[in-house]
Amino acid sequence: MKPAAAALAVLLPLLASGCAHPAVTSCSGARIAAHAGSDAGAFDGMSHSGTLLTLRNRGPSPCILPGLPRLAFLDAAHRRLPIARRPPFGMHPGPVVLPVRLAAGVVATTKLRWVDGPVYTRNACMKVAALRIAWPGGATTIPLAATICGPRGAAAGISQPPLALAGETTISGSGSPGNR
Repeated sequence: MKPAAAALAVLLPLLASGCAHPAVTSCSGARIAAHAGSDAGAFDGMSHSGTLLTLRNRGPSPCILPGLPRLAFLDAAHRRLPIARRPPFGMHPGPVVLPVRLAAGVVATTKLRWVDGPVYTRNACMKVAALRIAWPGGATTIPLAATICGPRGAAAGISQPPLALAGETTISGSGSPGNR
């Protein structure tokens, strides 16, 4: 028997008997409180900056967020800026990233990083006023004052590791929990 069929043969009787856990739904936009913070200057460096993005489940029950929510950086007129997530080096098309289960009141975080100085031969620096975070079932927009630079004629890149529960870390870009 193939491994997938064997796993299904084990799970189906459990599901039918009611022994399985109840389904956890996707987090709605109203349940998630988002915040971007400086993490006490941890992101400030030579031509680099970033923010600690926190997402808190303020609902009464658990919900699910994707490990990599979609991000859109917006200018003061709420127009989307040409800024995109860079996949981790050596991971094409990218790692498998598991969703994050947030119990009531629990926080997930990710450390976003970007270039904020004119370090390219031909620079394109953009003023960011807001960050839109979207996932299946919800979205939220928060203020974010930042300058993000990239090469002229191409999207500026950001580093966006997968979400991790507060206090846990992920191995850079892998989506796997780090060693504790």
